[in-house]
Amino acid sequence: MTTEALKSTAITNLDATSSPFIVSRATTGEGAEGQLRHVQGVLLVSASMGAGSTYRLVRLPSNAKVKSVIWESEAMGAGKFNVSVYYSDNPLDATAANLGVIVPTTGDQFFASDIDCAAAVARGSITNESGNYTLAKRNKALWDALAIASDPGGYLDLVAVIHTTDVTTGAARIGVEVEYVM
Repeated sequence: MTTEALKSTAITNLDATSSPFIVSRATTGEGAEGQLRHVQGVLLVSASMGAGSTYRLVRLPSNAKVKSVIWESEAMGAGKFNVSVYYSDNPLDATAANLGVIVPTTGDQFFASDIDCAAAVARGSITNESGNYTLAKRNKALWDALAIASDPGGYLDLVAVIHTTDVTTGAARIGVEVEYVM
């Protein structure tokens, strides 16, 4: 039987530096150590909201390397959400040319698709629930993982979109926590 001895990109990049104790800035968060940042967003979804409603939960720098996305929601009676990425809707951001629109390369299911919130959803990972944010993409800057041709600069919003089933009951909260490295 054949054997192999492979190195991850992070180890290969560390081998290329002058000292094993120096982390190249180019590899920070690309499997090499980096400062983990955390952002959390929670909001109240109104009753009787329909498909296409959008909920901007957190804003991330376009060069963030997203490591995990955690979702939680209260019971809504009905309602299914996709979770994706839109350009920031803040006119002060460098993404003003694309103000507030969905990143077209991903559709509305980059992180997750059809999260059923009829009953409460316990806190859990949706980092690659849709199958679109693969392990290989987690060491890339968000703009690159989204297949944007070049870094637009500024910020990108993680957005929940009501998808196939409308929300039916009274108001309920949804929330995400995102960990990323820059």
